[in-house]
Amino acid sequence: MSLRIDDGLAQTLSQVKLFAFDVDGTLTDSIEQIILCFTRTFEHANLPIPSPEAIKGTIGMSLALGIQSLLPDPSDERLALEVTQLYRDTFSVSKDINVTKLFEGTEELLATLHAKGYQLAIASGKSKVGVDRFLDDVPNIKQYFSIVCTGDTCRTKPNPDMIELISAQSGISVNHIMGVGDALLDIQMFRNAKCHELGVLTGVCDYYALEDIDTEFILPKATDILSYLN
Repeated sequence: MSLRIDDGLAQTLSQVKLFAFDVDGTLTDSIEQIILCFTRTFEHANLPIPSPEAIKGTIGMSLALGIQSLLPDPSDERLALEVTQLYRDTFSVSKDINVTKLFEGTEELLATLHAKGYQLAIASGKSKVGVDRFLDDVPNIKQYFSIVCTGDTCRTKPNPDMIELISAQSGISVNHIMGVGDALLDIQMFRNAKCHELGVLTGVCDYYALEDIDTEFILPKATDILSYLN
């Protein structure tokens, strides 16, 4: 298996001015926590528990839409609201879930990119409350992000709204933005926005899933970006 870096990644990065990072599965090792929280939530609600694969397929959406899509009757908006609140309550009281774990080397990656003059943004399906909690948990990295877009302040992935807003707020055209994410929804959002795409293998997708949709660049982990900087 050869990763989709070709010899073009270093050249592309030399033209990039802003990195837009997903959070769950890209910067934080949180996919198993999310699956566990969904499982407990649906169990507490006496609902059929979705498979891990089905749960992974919602990661990147806003929480409410993800939960609604997994209900036996996705048209039941009242139940979706109740289960969404139950998920938030379950997350807040579960110490084994409510913990932020950065992937090793993430702080160094962000510090290096910032020092080299790249702008950094967050493009996450998490709520603003969730992203604020993440940044509060790891305050050393908060300083590096100039723009934060979340699932409850923008239209949900794969809509390009987050990237377009990041472009507008930064003044950087989309062809100079590199989106970094672990899920198909991330890559589809980047593609819809017409920015560059970098898929990483630390979250919900394996290499072949990202290869199947012809992702522009694929790396084992986001921190490998450092090897391709000038």
